[in-house]
Amino acid sequence: MPLFKKKPPAYTPQTGAVSLDRNQFKVMMRTRPIFREYSRYVGLQPAATALDNAYTENLRSMSAGGFWAFGTSANHGNPTVLRFADDAGLQTFFVAVESLFDFDTKKMDQRSAYTNGLKGKAGTGLLYTSLQASAEPEANYYQAPAPSAPKPGAPAVPAKPASLINQSKGLAWLSHGVQGDTTAFTRMLLQHSKHDGSFPLGADSTLLATAWPTLVPLAPAYRGWNNVASQQKYPSNIGGMKVLNDIIVDLSTSAMPAVGDTRWYDLALYVLGSVVTTQAFTDGNKRMSRFAYVLMLLSGGVPMVVPNSTLGSSLGDML
Repeated sequence: MPLFKKKPPAYTPQTGAVSLDRNQFKVMMRTRPIFREYSRYVGLQPAATALDNAYTENLRSMSAGGFWAFGTSANHGNPTVLRFADDAGLQTFFVAVESLFDFDTKKMDQRSAYTNGLKGKAGTGLLYTSLQASAEPEANYYQAPAPSAPKPGAPAVPAKPASLINQSKGLAWLSHGVQGDTTAFTRMLLQHSKHDGSFPLGADSTLLATAWPTLVPLAPAYRGWNNVASQQKYPSNIGGMKVLNDIIVDLSTSAMPAVGDTRWYDLALYVLGSVVTTQAFTDGNKRMSRFAYVLMLLSGGVPMVVPNSTLGSSLGDML
């Protein structure tokens, strides 16, 4: 085993036009302090994925004259390398990418701080108090099926269990306003519903991440990394997923309230607000927050009471 790691070759400024392929971009970015800092936050593999996403997105938006040239964009000519007029343009590009990594890191800190505040409100019952004042009327999203009378001589139709009625209400709210086929919602809810008082979202973010492509089909693979010269309102989903994963890991190791305890509403609202705040998914974050909320109430064995749009929006902080 060598005693010393081999240092990467020093960068030599180039003259004239410069081309940068994917591997060169990754190698050069990995030597920069911001990449090490970002890796410390999200992990080495997610950080490497972010580099790949950044290159792909900027390659796709490159104009005919190169990345920093004006002109028709949208992957002109299906290029395979980024092109810059000179070394100065290349260095400006790297600084811009570094700025986006730095911005995403700061956003992770901000969103962690905000969701910690939500957790505190949940612990003191304040979120449930807000729900009591701002619940969506059930009639706005759920209509109970008409009772079916038994045929003459047939035994009486047994009453539907309360847990199944609650599940039907949750499904109605989850799919309310969705255009087109909603069978995916039924399938995902039946697959992941629990009614035993345990934390229903799993040990980490895997359950939500696995359900997401089904509940939000055709969503983009990643968000961010384009137009790197400017700060974006919603940084990458990679940073968002890291924060959400930490929240779920924490909850998965925490004691859950007793079945029927109103504290389940506080925890469910905390989860809902966290999903919206972190923006861990490239699209459909509100839909995923509803899915998580319904799973929480079903496992907690409490009646399906859902927040209205005003309360739901106020729980998430995406600034």
